[in-house]
Amino acid sequence: MTAFIRRTLIAALSALAASCGGAPTAPPPPAEVTVRTVVAEAKPVKRIRLYPGVSASVRPVVISARVAGFLEKQNIDDGATVKSGDLLYTIDERPFEASLMQARAALAQANAQVPSAQAARDLAAREVERNRPLVASGAISKQTFDQLETKSVQADAQLQAANAQVDAAKAQVEVAELNLSYCRITAPMDGLLGDTAASEGQMVGPGYTVQLNQLVQLDPMWVEFSPSATEWPEIRALLAKGEVRATVVYGGVDTIEAEGTLTFSSNVVSTSTSTIMLRVTFPNPTGAFRPGTFCNVKVDLGEIPGVVMIPTAALVARETDFFVWRVKQDGSVENIRVEASIREADMVGIAKGVSPGDRIVTAGTQKLKDGAKIVEQGAAPASTPAK
Repeated sequence: MTAFIRRTLIAALSALAASCGGAPTAPPPPAEVTVRTVVAEAKPVKRIRLYPGVSASVRPVVISARVAGFLEKQNIDDGATVKSGDLLYTIDERPFEASLMQARAALAQANAQVPSAQAARDLAAREVERNRPLVASGAISKQTFDQLETKSVQADAQLQAANAQVDAAKAQVEVAELNLSYCRITAPMDGLLGDTAASEGQMVGPGYTVQLNQLVQLDPMWVEFSPSATEWPEIRALLAKGEVRATVVYGGVDTIEAEGTLTFSSNVVSTSTSTIMLRVTFPNPTGAFRPGTFCNVKVDLGEIPGVVMIPTAALVARETDFFVWRVKQDGSVENIRVEASIREADMVGIAKGVSPGDRIVTAGTQKLKDGAKIVEQGAAPASTPAK
């Protein structure tokens, strides 16, 4: 009975093998994933830090009326670009011309008093010297001589008073000339004019509208920004070695950039924000930057040597960590955690996890898993899966 069952099973297995067409085949190997890779490189990277800033004029000047009078004429339109010395406003000069004429007349009168006072003083002095020997001989009394000396002193005082009147009259002439000159208000520098605060025919000056306009210098300009006070020691160390360069950028679709240098640091730290105000001076020949513009300041803090750089696209974020897919010697991949340090354009520096020469996957990471085989995009697969 046992031999019969054994022969039956052998016959059944033989029939099954014949019906399946022969011996069973091995399972197909896993499909290779097509990716793009890049080799990590170590290179020096500039440390560029970005700060928000506000542009400011190096020299904003308020145009003021220094004398009271009617604003006779505005000689240059609002918003115009002016040169140093350009005539901006004219105040009615006639009252000040009359005051100048009066002051000059008073000076002439004072000058006319001087010759007679000088002659009287000289005559009194000669009488004293002529009679001095007569006192010693007794020809005149001491009392008479004292009277002559007193007369000489009075004559000298009158001459000094006449000279003082001349000086006072000269001062009045200078004041009148200054007041007359203030009727012509000129630009103290090259710059851009603002909006006039008074109209022609309006009283301006002390007691009325004093500030007529504002003139701002546009070239060069400042941009002021405030980094954290904890960054100041590093920036100060760079300043001690030489100038610190910075790029000022603003605009939307068409950005405008200007190169400048760090020229000022505040002597105090803000107690409310723990920041320190720094200032960059930059050229602005076209006037593209205007005071009060919100812009970005890129500060060059030098180079970091030997930074391992990979494309930003290679990073895979999981919660708070970053990972990359690294290609092993056998063509498979492994997922490793990395620490990013610095960013430059579309590249990122890796402080830990990647070494120079490592091949990193930059595209096609969605289908990867640990141990998966890869093939570079555009290359023929290493093997063809069995059907």
